[in-house]
Amino acid sequence: MTMTVPATTVPATSAAAPAAPRRPTVRELRLVAFKSHVGTQLPLAPVTVLHGASGAGASNVLDGLAALSGLAGGGELTEALSGVRGGLAGCVPHGGRGFRLGCTVGTPQGAVRLEVAVRTDGRPRVVAEQLALDGQVLLATGAEDQARGRINASWHSDGRQGDIRAPLSASALLTAQLPLRVAGATPGEQRVLVAVQHLLTALREVFLIDPAPGQMRDWVSPADDARLRSSADNLSAVLARIEGECRIRYGRLLQAVRAAAPFPAAGLGVLRAAGDGRVLAAVDEGTGRRTSAALLGAGTLRHLAFATVLLTGPGVLQMGSATEVPDAERLLTVLAEDFDQRLLPLAVEVAARGHVRLLATGREPADVPGVVDVHCRREPTTGGSVLEGGTGSGQ
Repeated sequence: MTMTVPATTVPATSAAAPAAPRRPTVRELRLVAFKSHVGTQLPLAPVTVLHGASGAGASNVLDGLAALSGLAGGGELTEALSGVRGGLAGCVPHGGRGFRLGCTVGTPQGAVRLEVAVRTDGRPRVVAEQLALDGQVLLATGAEDQARGRINASWHSDGRQGDIRAPLSASALLTAQLPLRVAGATPGEQRVLVAVQHLLTALREVFLIDPAPGQMRDWVSPADDARLRSSADNLSAVLARIEGECRIRYGRLLQAVRAAAPFPAAGLGVLRAAGDGRVLAAVDEGTGRRTSAALLGAGTLRHLAFATVLLTGPGVLQMGSATEVPDAERLLTVLAEDFDQRLLPLAVEVAARGHVRLLATGREPADVPGVVDVHCRREPTTGGSVLEGGTGSGQ
């Protein structure tokens, strides 16, 4: 299968090419044929917000990046995409037999592009994949052996015998298999390994946060290594951990609560149950009354969960991070469903430090300096999703 670049695109936010990043950074997402999107090409800024009517397809954009992140983990397709809404089958456009998507990752060595096509009729399998660095193809695929679940692949070598050719498993992303197959014996193979490492690092540092307030109101067991789950149902345990680790960060969380609470918030803490030691988040109203998470409104709980993600980082999030990367060199990409837009100034602030990027859906247009706003709608004649706008600051 020949890989092509989709024709439609959201305009880039700046005419100038972005500078090479210090860390691998997802710069563009391409949904060639994925869920409700066909030919969608979205440049990603440090803070990008999509808005539109319910069902317009904004959340499907988040699913696209979540799917690439799952594939980068190296697991078999069904498992790798289990965290995407609808799973593997849900990625397929209506009436289709598979899906295609890709991305571009900015690196100090140049732009790394990935394109992948997956078929879901019969045994789920990768039927085409291409990896390139600054236009030079480093990995390409040929014919598939469906009976054996293999696909022929070739990768760049610069060796005397030319490119290396070998069959790889079609049940997982081929790029994720290369670190165990490429020897790195030639400059060409080393170039392949560097591009692969950058791509996988950027995609693995993705965390989806979609708080479920109904699950955040229960008492939970504390843990020294508590890490926030995507639903934020264990937020109380995470707050108990942060409270003991970093008072400055905890103070910033209190500021975030004050911005959202419908009552004066003098303090933020956790209640501890007698006997079993379970904890429950609570807000001190300053009059001796503590309002527990069981009584807080859904909006306040979601607000607190989003702020926790922005102010903590991968070490406090339950995610399959690229743990071989030093903390100072990590760049977290947060995917946020129905993001509380009162927190956009905070998102811009933390993104400016170079450690966090945000791709979110929102209910309203985001008219905030430093935020790229994109409108998502459905095309009446085709039913496909269309992205428009892309106004705001550059990358």
